[in-house]
Amino acid sequence: MTAESQQLAYVGLGAMGIEIAQLIQCYLIETGNKPLIVHNRTLARAQALKERVPDIQIAESLADLAQADVIFTCLLNDAAVERTIDGLLSAGLKKGAIIVEQSTIAPGVTKSLAERVEAYGAHFVAIPILGPPAAARAGKLKLLAAGSPTIVEKVLPFLTPSAGDKVIRAGDQPHLSMQLKLVGNFFVTAFVESLSEGMTLGEASGVGQDKVKEVIDALFPGTLLTVYSDRIINNTFMDQIHFPLTSARKDATHIVNLAKEHNAKVPITELFLNQLNKVLEKHGDYDMTGISIASREHAGLKADGSRP
Repeated sequence: MTAESQQLAYVGLGAMGIEIAQLIQCYLIETGNKPLIVHNRTLARAQALKERVPDIQIAESLADLAQADVIFTCLLNDAAVERTIDGLLSAGLKKGAIIVEQSTIAPGVTKSLAERVEAYGAHFVAIPILGPPAAARAGKLKLLAAGSPTIVEKVLPFLTPSAGDKVIRAGDQPHLSMQLKLVGNFFVTAFVESLSEGMTLGEASGVGQDKVKEVIDALFPGTLLTVYSDRIINNTFMDQIHFPLTSARKDATHIVNLAKEHNAKVPITELFLNQLNKVLEKHGDYDMTGISIASREHAGLKADGSRP
């Protein structure tokens, strides 16, 4: 199968999927390939993408793209991915097709889906990513690839260097990259919980969270710690939702389950999850840095970090 003969498709045009799909489409145009076919449960998202890149093709159903050679999926949760794979198989997925899973889902679900797709006569690899949508636009995503090395190498050119500048190969079983993605997300949740506690401690003790912020910027310049602490001190988590609490809860739950399965302990993620649930129930689906509200309120501060 030559590059020129391949038909690519992308399913799931959320905050991340829409950026990656656009980059793939740009790559296809530049290399003289067929335009990308996209599908999203909410048709408006696909139409919005077509306004940005007019040559893109919209599939109104999974059946309309089941004959594609390579199908990328980037969806909200495990159930959405399972429905999509079920739909593609029921619609007569092309034999020998490659499914590239980019969602963050449970490793066990990934393993089960890979087995089903391979038994059907198609291929399944997992290439979840680390990084926000802005990193995709800058070509700075980190790609965590796992599955048959031969198949992985066939699809990587569509993702790097356009969307990602680093590929980490996790192994020849697709679920391994999901495990690695959850370990990566462990650090993200730990950063947010630590910042929430530290900045609250600074404010509650009288030092001031502004001074704590100066320390963070001095010690960890240009890192996620400065990005997340900006959102916490400026309370932008209330109206600028980069990663909602509901999505963070899904990932944190997967992390806790992975740890239990392998007899590891992740108390900071368990605390993160507990704080998240408090804020979600009381305040709503803020950005994940909004978990800082729980630490603030426990210390007798207001939700915005100020004193009563």
